[in-house]
Amino acid sequence: MTRPAVMRSLPFNRRTLLLGLLGLALLLGLLLFAGPATSPLESGSTWHRGPAGYSAWYESLEQQGIAVQRWQRPVDDLLKRLGEAEDATVTLMQNSASSETLVAVLPGFIDESELPALLPWLPDWVEAGHQLVILGVKAPATAAPFSQTLSSQAGPVQIDTRRRYTAGSRLGVELADDYGAIVWQQAIASKPVTVAATPHLGANAYLDRPGNFALLTALVAGAGQRVWIDEYLHGYRDEEAIAAEVGGDSWLNYLARTPLVILLAQILVVTLIALLAFNRRLGQRRSLAAPTIDNSRAYIQALAGVLHKANSHDFVVQTVSQAERLQLQKNLGLGHTLLPIEQLQRAWNEQPGRPNIDLAAILNPPLPKTESQLRDWLQRVQSLHYPGDSTGDTSGHD
Repeated sequence: MTRPAVMRSLPFNRRTLLLGLLGLALLLGLLLFAGPATSPLESGSTWHRGPAGYSAWYESLEQQGIAVQRWQRPVDDLLKRLGEAEDATVTLMQNSASSETLVAVLPGFIDESELPALLPWLPDWVEAGHQLVILGVKAPATAAPFSQTLSSQAGPVQIDTRRRYTAGSRLGVELADDYGAIVWQQAIASKPVTVAATPHLGANAYLDRPGNFALLTALVAGAGQRVWIDEYLHGYRDEEAIAAEVGGDSWLNYLARTPLVILLAQILVVTLIALLAFNRRLGQRRSLAAPTIDNSRAYIQALAGVLHKANSHDFVVQTVSQAERLQLQKNLGLGHTLLPIEQLQRAWNEQPGRPNIDLAAILNPPLPKTESQLRDWLQRVQSLHYPGDSTGDTSGHD
């Protein structure tokens, strides 16, 4: 008798090992597919030490003794701070407000039409008389070689872009070739602004190109003015700026500013870990119903297995033959007393529609010597009950 498979609980040590391996695989998957990646905003940041960062150039300014400072709040706050410096007891600078320079390294090539949205403070800054240097304003691509070294007053400068500024008025050109300008000055809000067609003029990738660092340094600190680096543009915020944006540092504010996708991903990971830890599926645990045991059927199957192993063909033939004769007598209405085979044959032949079968050959056969002979005899016995089935196939019957 076939019983339904039952899942057995694993031993504690093996189950713990499997859970640990599953948890480790899940953790590695999260690190691989959901690990922190470099944000595009970090390109051009003085905190970023990758090839697109400006950390090496910022350190070179400090080594030269140039007054430089990262600004991690809105530029409007810097304007207000500079405006109040003249009347403050302790001023922020020794120079006048007009000697300030702000450097905005754009996180990639940004079209000039997008600058008002990205740098909304730009008109106020230049109208206040401050200097501004913007690196990464998108210019049209030309037929210029992608990578070339150009001469400048600061030395050889490596340029890796085909973009050149060719249209529009220019107040001055700091770096150019036959295809157009790479670093130039143009009027924005009626004031001169230094613009570069590449955001990588002084990136870490050009650490072995001193001309790049020297040219950028001359652009931002040529007259000894104080240099401010806009890090707010790259997503860096100081504590006061963060508190002003989110309205506090409570966990509710953290949840309010956290993207919904991240929250759902965290909930999913915690749920999976909990399910693995408790070794349960979703829903209530259901007990496996105990199967109904048929004692007669189980006894017959067990006895058949013993007889099969002992090759007791004679016992099987005698037992089955006697049972079949009694069953056949009942079907023919001859009672329960065992009758001679000849009388049983006459009653069989008198029944209409019965095939011509030699009952003696079936119910008193010679003892089979092999298992195949026994199987053939059992098929002939089955033909007594299913005369239309010549093959003895009893599929679907017990």
